[in-house]
Amino acid sequence: MFLAAFARPRHDAHRNRHFDGKIGIWPFVEQTVALRKSKNRPKGAIVTTPQSVDGVVYNNIIMNKVVPAIQERFPKGGRPGGIFVQQDNASPHKTVTTDTLMSHGVSGISMANQPANSPDFNVLDLGFFNAIQSLQQKKQSKSIDELISVVEEAYYELPSETLGKTFVTLQKVMELAMHDGGGNNYKLPHMRKDANIKDMALYNVKCSPATYASASSQINSRS
Repeated sequence: MFLAAFARPRHDAHRNRHFDGKIGIWPFVEQTVALRKSKNRPKGAIVTTPQSVDGVVYNNIIMNKVVPAIQERFPKGGRPGGIFVQQDNASPHKTVTTDTLMSHGVSGISMANQPANSPDFNVLDLGFFNAIQSLQQKKQSKSIDELISVVEEAYYELPSETLGKTFVTLQKVMELAMHDGGGNNYKLPHMRKDANIKDMALYNVKCSPATYASASSQINSRS
C-alpha cells in the first residue's frame, strides 16, 4: 500500500519554475527478519514486508513525510488561503485533524475529509491511479523492494499534464453534483480536454449560473 499526495500543477512564481504537482509517494512497509530460508534469501535476512496501517502508522507518515514535503515543495505564492489536505474517510485517517497538526506546531495546513459516498471527489480516483498503474504494469517486479521502485518511478514519470486533467475533471464533477442537488446521479464527463483546453494549469470550469443559483437556493433552504 502507498500514500500518494499531489496538488494541481501550476507556475511557481517564488521559484520561477513549473510546479509539477507531485508532493510525494510513500510505501507502507517495514523491515522484518526472515523466519525461514527460501531460494531468494537465507533465514535471518532483513526483508521488506507490507505494513498494517492503523491510526498510529498513518499519523506518523503524515507528520514525518507528507507535511514536510508540502512545506518544501508546494509553491509559496499559492498559499493565500492556506493549504487543504483532502483525505478519504478510512478509520486511520480520522486520527489526523487540523487540531492534530496545530498541536505539532504546523500552521497554514488544514485537513479536510472527502464527502461521504463521493468517490468522484477524489482526484486520485479520477485518473491518477489508472495512469500510474498503466505505467507500472509496463515494468516487471519480482519482490516488494522492486515493486516499490517501479511504483515510485511510475509516479515521477507521470506527466504533470495528466495530473492537471484530473483537477479539471474534478471541477466538472462538482458542477454536476451541484446540478443533481448534491447527489451523484450523473455520468462522468467526456470533455475532450486535449482538443479543447490549451493551458491545463490555468483553465477553470465555468459553472452554469442556473446550476449555481439552484444549489445556493437549496443550501439556503436547509440553513
